[in-house]
Amino acid sequence: MKEVKWRSLIKLILFYLLFLNPSFSKDLNIPSSINFELTNSNYNKYIRSSMKAYTDGEVYGESNIKKKYKRWIKSKIVIDQKTIDAEIRILGDLKDHLRPPQTSLKVKVLDDSYYGITRFNLFLPETREGENEIFWTLMLKYLGFPSLFTRIVNVNLNGEIYKAIFQEDATKEFLERNNLTETVILKRNDFEFYLSVDEQAVYNNFFHSSFLIDNSNFLDNNTAQFIVSEAIALRSNINFKKKIINNKFFEAIHKKYAPHGLSVKNRKYIYIPYKKIFIPLYYDGNVQIIPGKVSCDKPIEKKILIRFKEEYKILVNKDLDKSQECALRDIFSLSEGNIEKLSNFFNNKEADNKKVEGYTEIKNKIINYLKNNKIDNLKNLSKKNEKTIIYSFIYNDKPFSCLYKISEDIINSCYQIDSITYNKLISQSGRFEIKNNFKSFPINLGSFNQEIPIIRLNDQAKEYEISEKATYYFIKQNRQDENIKFNFYNNESKLFIQGEFKNVNFEFENKVNVLTNKFDDARYDKNLLTGCANFFDSNFINVSLKSSGMNCEDSINIKNSYGNIDKIEINNSLFDALDLDFSNISIKNLLVNNAKNDCIDFSFGDYKVHQANLNNCGDKGVSIGERSKFNLKEGKIFNSKIGIASKDDATTEIDKILINNIDICLAAYNKKKEFEGSRIFVKEILCKNYEKFQQADDLSKISILNKL
Repeated sequence: MKEVKWRSLIKLILFYLLFLNPSFSKDLNIPSSINFELTNSNYNKYIRSSMKAYTDGEVYGESNIKKKYKRWIKSKIVIDQKTIDAEIRILGDLKDHLRPPQTSLKVKVLDDSYYGITRFNLFLPETREGENEIFWTLMLKYLGFPSLFTRIVNVNLNGEIYKAIFQEDATKEFLERNNLTETVILKRNDFEFYLSVDEQAVYNNFFHSSFLIDNSNFLDNNTAQFIVSEAIALRSNINFKKKIINNKFFEAIHKKYAPHGLSVKNRKYIYIPYKKIFIPLYYDGNVQIIPGKVSCDKPIEKKILIRFKEEYKILVNKDLDKSQECALRDIFSLSEGNIEKLSNFFNNKEADNKKVEGYTEIKNKIINYLKNNKIDNLKNLSKKNEKTIIYSFIYNDKPFSCLYKISEDIINSCYQIDSITYNKLISQSGRFEIKNNFKSFPINLGSFNQEIPIIRLNDQAKEYEISEKATYYFIKQNRQDENIKFNFYNNESKLFIQGEFKNVNFEFENKVNVLTNKFDDARYDKNLLTGCANFFDSNFINVSLKSSGMNCEDSINIKNSYGNIDKIEINNSLFDALDLDFSNISIKNLLVNNAKNDCIDFSFGDYKVHQANLNNCGDKGVSIGERSKFNLKEGKIFNSKIGIASKDDATTEIDKILINNIDICLAAYNKKKEFEGSRIFVKEILCKNYEKFQQADDLSKISILNKL
């Protein structure tokens, strides 16, 4: 245990230094080798599976790997003297992923993380064009695209040593490291890979474009289910490409160097619900950089080239070759003036939601059936053995499946399904039923619900009425020296604010007398917003914020923003008062009175508060988490369960604090498996009327210089 504590302390110190120094990359520190241990029985099972997969096939008996060989096998990953539980399975569709006993592997870590990653892939290098895959993912990161961490590693699998490409999976941790709240990552359902020629001909006569969520762990509530369904429906828009930020540039460079990544089955998209737009995510481009075929006369900033070469060498243990440097110069030259920031990307006021051919036809048939026919039940369906296509969707916030009878060109039956079944339909690739010797795959149509309206506030008024069940946009640049008030008359209204504000006083007031809104399953709404007032991508200079009577998960949420705020005052919050994420913010005065949950919540950022007065916090006075650095000069916290809670790689520094009438004065702990513990450093503290002064787990530490 002492050794684990010591390693955790070293990791925390290293993170602390890296986080404070902006010249260092925030990337993962994945080592160049990974060691697996399998019991003899598990190892033999793995060998048998890889050998059978190598000598077997599913469609033509020679090309692809059957799903039955991709079963999870228990394993352990060895890190120094520590082992963590994991599971591995064969990865890939084609047999280039098999070189028995070596194979491409998919790995998931159980109840822990591997240097902050919970799921990753180990590709045989030849399946991803070797070092070119690392070059490409690193290059995309330098251009500002979210990019999966990728490097060359040595794999030791029960003594079998070989090189592989380590690449993280698209997970919550990946999104958060790219300053994105967990959301949908959309991909194509590749069920067509499993169709015979005759079956493919049948599907070609009907709408059969189907998409899935790649990061299925996001599906933990009904609101998330709706967001996924909305993304699937938007993917079927005729103008879908206009909803993808920087798509023209993304497609141009991939067409030139990595065309395989533009294949429909390889395209992945990160969905941003509150803007109804998508961010492209690279996957499997089969990157080709042919020596002598790329012009090397394009300029590139010297500092960028030097830093890129250094990072590439760490990831590959080789120097960047000349052809790769030429490609880098070419791509950076093409990027000039062609990359737009997410914060500047908005859809047109009138969204064009016209669907691709066939989608509207099948949707109208389904809705007509639902309005004019009795909903069937599963017992009746189980007796049918007709050649059908399964369509799944959300209608009036309820999940359904309908069967399309191919021989009669009609909707044969529809039935409401439970959330668990629907989640499987929109997350599992290759899932099908056999109907009359025909593979019936679920085709996902997404949501038939109307999108939550977006209302743009374009005038220069000083006071606004927020009254509809909608998301209001207040997008202003260079507003200064004024008072702006927003009056909320609807408990389901949300306000999205973005811009540059100097000497602006914002006020938010709930005019609805009774606060009755409850969150049944999620802390966010269908646009992935948690706050009544949400500041995104904003710059503050001497701004003040005042809120009263708000009933959202957060009265005020600040995300991906920076600057200094003169004063924040929040009164009577039904849930959290203030939530800050992915930001660098300094606050001079912070006042919170009466919050049913946390008074302040800081995540993924660098925060400074000069003076804080917090009273009647239902849970925590101040909550600091997820690698945040927090400094408080002077604070008072009265009537709360926990005064200061620091968790998950957060570093909390407090100069002077007075806490009174509290359950626990200070708490430091690890909560999420992808993080380590936390640290609290206090120069001076006076805590009165408490049940427990401090509480820290084995991975965390609380240091107090002067306890009064």
